[in-house]
Amino acid sequence: MKLSKISAALLACVTCAALASSVEARELRMAHSHVEDDPTHLSFVAFGEKLKELSGGDITVTIFPNGQLGGEREVAEQVLNGALDISMVGGQVIETFFPRYAVTNIPYLFRSFEHVQHFIKSDIAYKYLLDASADEGFKGLWFETCGPRSFYTKKPINKPEDLDGLKMRVPESQMSIDTVKLMGGQPTPLSSTEVYSALQQSVIDGAENNFVFYVQSRHFEVAKYFNEDEHSMPPNVVIMSQYTWDDLSEQEQQWVTEAAAYARDEQMRLFVEQTNANKAKAKDLGIEIVTVDKAPFVEKTKSILENEMKNPDRADLIKAIQELQ
Repeated sequence: MKLSKISAALLACVTCAALASSVEARELRMAHSHVEDDPTHLSFVAFGEKLKELSGGDITVTIFPNGQLGGEREVAEQVLNGALDISMVGGQVIETFFPRYAVTNIPYLFRSFEHVQHFIKSDIAYKYLLDASADEGFKGLWFETCGPRSFYTKKPINKPEDLDGLKMRVPESQMSIDTVKLMGGQPTPLSSTEVYSALQQSVIDGAENNFVFYVQSRHFEVAKYFNEDEHSMPPNVVIMSQYTWDDLSEQEQQWVTEAAAYARDEQMRLFVEQTNANKAKAKDLGIEIVTVDKAPFVEKTKSILENEMKNPDRADLIKAIQELQ
């Protein structure tokens, strides 16, 4: 009888421990609008795997790709109100929630792809942006490299004048709208999930994005000219709801921060790898890459940088980026 009572007590303890463990386990819900072989999705997978490893399984991640929970603006709003834990938001979209992020979308602010890569991993990125957005309702986890954004169209673009009168899709970003206007195009804000059909139905004449997204989304099927004007290089940003961040223990926050750095580096590696692979098969896909003289495009848009330098909330960040080697 005593043995039975002891066994029962031990079983109860084991059961309670298991229940406590399951109660303490936390699931983080993440969403983005990219396809599942895109570096963004793969970096989310890497983040989840690393976080599970660091936490010993106490924190797991569920990912909703392909715009399942909405476009970038919709999922960003869900993060801000605490309905979603983590999302990827385009560099141009995030500026509507935290205006200082618009700095990263200033045309030709970044000198090269290597320059923006250095920025993503720099103290500047964290000091001025990722760690400075608590009052806006989110915690910046990591920047994602997106490479240069260029126009892709149904006819070649060699100079700004070739954009005259063309309806060009842009994100819902004032900086992007102003950039296209100064170049002579007609900016047409649309969600990235609507671009393919809008091009197919001639609602727009072109769009702008990086080469990986252009190929992964198969936009080359409806706009075969990729014109390398490289007018901006705003990195995407992965954000966590401030509600979620504040609810994490200090140890959990450390795990998230470490997993975020791992995912950032993995996304950067994958993006470079996929860019090179996609460029190699461009001809087979029927893509025509147009090399352009960037100088006229820089001249058309230089007033944006001049005006932004007059903004005291942004001038220090702009200067820090310009001086970054």
